[in-house]
Amino acid sequence: MTRQSPLLAMYLLFIMMLTACQPSGPVEPSRATLRIMETSDVHAQLTGYDYFSNQPVQRGLVHTASVIHAARTEVSLSVLIENGDLLQGSPVADWIVAGGAGDEHNGNPFIQALNYLDYDAANLGNHEFNYGLEYLAEAYSQAQFPVLSANIHWLDDAPGRLRKQIQPYTILHRVAVDQHCNELPVNIAVIGVMPPQIMQWDARYLSGRATMTDMVTAAALQVKTARAQGADIVILAAHTGMPKQTQNPKDTEQAGWELAGIPGIDALLLGHQHEVFPGTGAYDDLPGVDSGAGRIRGVPAVQPGAYGEHLGIIDLDLEFSDQQWRVVSTRSSIRATDSGYDSGFADKLQAVHQATKAFVAQPVGYTAQPLSYRRARLQPELAVQLIHQAQLWYAQHHIPAERLDDLPLLSATAPFNAALSAEDEQQGRYTEINAGQVTLGDIADLYRYPNTLDVVKLNGAQIKRWLEFSAQAVSEPEASKREQSWAWVNTDFPGYNFDSLFGLSYRIDPRRAQGDRILALHYGKQAVTDDMLFLVMVNSYRATGGGDVPDLDGSTLVYRSPDQIQDILVRYFRYLGENGYQEELVKHWNIEGIPTSD
Repeated sequence: MTRQSPLLAMYLLFIMMLTACQPSGPVEPSRATLRIMETSDVHAQLTGYDYFSNQPVQRGLVHTASVIHAARTEVSLSVLIENGDLLQGSPVADWIVAGGAGDEHNGNPFIQALNYLDYDAANLGNHEFNYGLEYLAEAYSQAQFPVLSANIHWLDDAPGRLRKQIQPYTILHRVAVDQHCNELPVNIAVIGVMPPQIMQWDARYLSGRATMTDMVTAAALQVKTARAQGADIVILAAHTGMPKQTQNPKDTEQAGWELAGIPGIDALLLGHQHEVFPGTGAYDDLPGVDSGAGRIRGVPAVQPGAYGEHLGIIDLDLEFSDQQWRVVSTRSSIRATDSGYDSGFADKLQAVHQATKAFVAQPVGYTAQPLSYRRARLQPELAVQLIHQAQLWYAQHHIPAERLDDLPLLSATAPFNAALSAEDEQQGRYTEINAGQVTLGDIADLYRYPNTLDVVKLNGAQIKRWLEFSAQAVSEPEASKREQSWAWVNTDFPGYNFDSLFGLSYRIDPRRAQGDRILALHYGKQAVTDDMLFLVMVNSYRATGGGDVPDLDGSTLVYRSPDQIQDILVRYFRYLGENGYQEELVKHWNIEGIPTSD
């Protein structure tokens, strides 16, 4: 399905406006509507194709484009804003980073896509930093729109281009046509902020090259500055969400509720959490949140989920009087993508699409049996074990022995794409790699983040606290559902936080109080005591505070490797040779009380 001709749509809109401009009765104050459109957390979903299942999918910017075009032609005044986490998250991104595209000659396909779709501004998200500052600078050097972040402050060692490219805010100068056909200028400020935790998550790129201010302080300052510079309307693009299922609204990473309290903000664009707002009840416990109307403390807000599956829209009805615009009413909404797409855009992406397909099809090794995340939220699975064993192999072969202190080595990882329900299981909504050849695409499916591998040093008490935190992933259901194994999964607890620790054996009893659910914790035949010391191989996100696991805040870090875990998996398969992965499943943990089958 192709989109309606933009010229025809604009002509029809002009005729409607011309008719509406005819005066009738007393002259009223000038009125206009500003439409604000937002994408966020696209995560490199560009072409509308799942390179793991080799099937077209109804997501990605090629589909979002159709919704953007339709929403734009419905009004005469609009702005389109990208709110972060664009550059990372799909095999297309992996292909680009591997050298397939993205330099000054070929152009970064994601930035070229935003140029094609006429974005007015882009805020940075935390995942923009995953490939380093040079990559970031090169990508956004091609942008035909302002790039924003108000709470990052560059030091002298940062690339000079970034210091010039990234601005705290921009003012977009537009002309509104009122109901009398008068043309009136309107100055629209867009301010960007993101979680300051990137200083931990991507410390290897940012340490000594940037500092961060908390989002609320930075945004409040720039709102005042933008107003002083003549902004009529202020939009805050915040790559952050809000605390979920709690009455406590304060959180330095999910600061949306506090940001909504800054005086002078007319619209709030959220992201980071992959929620759809309005449309989710995740924030209903917070005071002043209206999930139906899409308002937070009276401020209109949207959050458009992830992967280009939705477009967030805020309409501001404006009235001009006393030589200034004021907002008189608002509407917040979410539009889901459908089967429509921009065929011209799709044609432009064909070379990228075909190159990515070829890239992910490259073989890297062999597995003697399937590797699956199917029931990894309920029991050990071989796909998780493979990652554990690859991380331990790396430690033993690529980390200097003197850095390991002759301590017991453990591995931590989580199931990134496991089923959460019986329906997920039946529909195959989980990662599964068939026995046989393993490709680069399979590696990307197994491990979807560009984390590097770190080593943390912990005692037994800290290990237990970590596992108690992970045990929140399961909870005892009501009596009528206790015979259904999937009912024991806490779907509010993300899979990427459900770490298992390989090298230990233990039981999880969700019938017990939180903090007292880990039983029979052993290293080999020895019970783990509080003072025992361990080294744990873990991804850089977790080691530096990602997920808020107790004791993992960077202070326990003892070694940082330069290698990404995806690359380590590739090297591990090559090390295994033609016999490939032959290991049997080690059932080193289990959930007490859960039925063994449905």
